[in-house]
Amino acid sequence: MDKINILINKIDRSYLDNNYSELLKGLYKDRKEAVKKFNNKAAVYPSMTAGLMLMRVYEKLYGESGCDIIVKKGESGKPYIFGRDGFKFNISHSGDYVVMAYYLGEKSCELGIDIEKIKPRDEDMRIANRFFTKSEIDYISDGLECSDIDSRFYKVWTMKEAYIKMTGKGLSQRLDSFSVYPEELTVTDADTCKLNSDINYDMRIIDNYVISVCAAGIGKAEYCYSQITLDKPLCMR
Repeated sequence: MDKINILINKIDRSYLDNNYSELLKGLYKDRKEAVKKFNNKAAVYPSMTAGLMLMRVYEKLYGESGCDIIVKKGESGKPYIFGRDGFKFNISHSGDYVVMAYYLGEKSCELGIDIEKIKPRDEDMRIANRFFTKSEIDYISDGLECSDIDSRFYKVWTMKEAYIKMTGKGLSQRLDSFSVYPEELTVTDADTCKLNSDINYDMRIIDNYVISVCAAGIGKAEYCYSQITLDKPLCMR
């Protein structure tokens, strides 16, 4: 069975502040330039953490310096590491966390990951009614009866975000063109209701954050989660 690895990092602002100059200097070119453009630490923290996580994984897998990697974007804008066709990755951040999903293998795998913090939102149903499908709206609204509406909203939201990140189409793909089912971890075409059996999902709730991972092209997969910190060597299962 193929393995999808998910790394979870709780942003260590103290570590980043105390080692900022050294960490910035060691970042790969594209990420370094991106970090320099931010004028506030709230934006710097997740961007720098994401770059460091990608570098640590690359160094562990290939035994080469991560500062030399070249990250490019495909036709749809999805990032990839130039010269490493077998390595697929996707990164997301929200609040205190940065998460990264990656796959290394011979199959033509595509990945998407999204993380969101569960928080009360008065506009949950307004957003759902505007962007989601009927089955998703019904699932979320049913949460009113068990005070679970916010959790259900973010389960749907992260599954949909992970899906459009996996396809690489982003918001050019209508959110109501497909339906996700958090309880079954499946996705269907909204018009035909046909199950897309090539898509695998996994979902975890950690520290009141929902993490959804979407993978295609590898069949049934094992999802392995690891919580990491940047101040310690990376240990991967």
